[in-house]
Amino acid sequence: MPTAHVRWIGDMKFEGIDSNGHMLLMEASSQYGGAGEGVTPVEMLLSALGGCTGVAIVGMLKHRGQKVTSLEVDLDGVRKISIPRLFESVRLKFKIKGDFDEKLVNNIVDLVMTDISPVAEMISGPTDVKWVSEIT
Repeated sequence: MPTAHVRWIGDMKFEGIDSNGHMLLMEASSQYGGAGEGVTPVEMLLSALGGCTGVAIVGMLKHRGQKVTSLEVDLDGVRKISIPRLFESVRLKFKIKGDFDEKLVNNIVDLVMTDISPVAEMISGPTDVKWVSEIT
């Protein structure tokens, strides 16, 4: 079962610790007193989306004997002006390199985004999520 512990460490900084003891530094954006030393929780959410989908895509491709040499995900989020400032839209661009069947890659990316990634599912409820793949 995933667990986490977050504690305030001063100023507008927080330390997150997962169930395996991995630590990360989060802080408010500069407009709310952050010093630019840690990731904001909202940007972390975008990174979690990229990481979750990336893990699933690479794992599924490798499981099918495809040779992936690189995967990068560029993510852009637009937030609502009203509070709570949820994401109005999120755009992902998967940049995937390797020696593989391009149609299979596109099918896996679509499957991961619509049915496999729990983070994508959580975000896509209130948010317009779109993605493209750049395959080389």
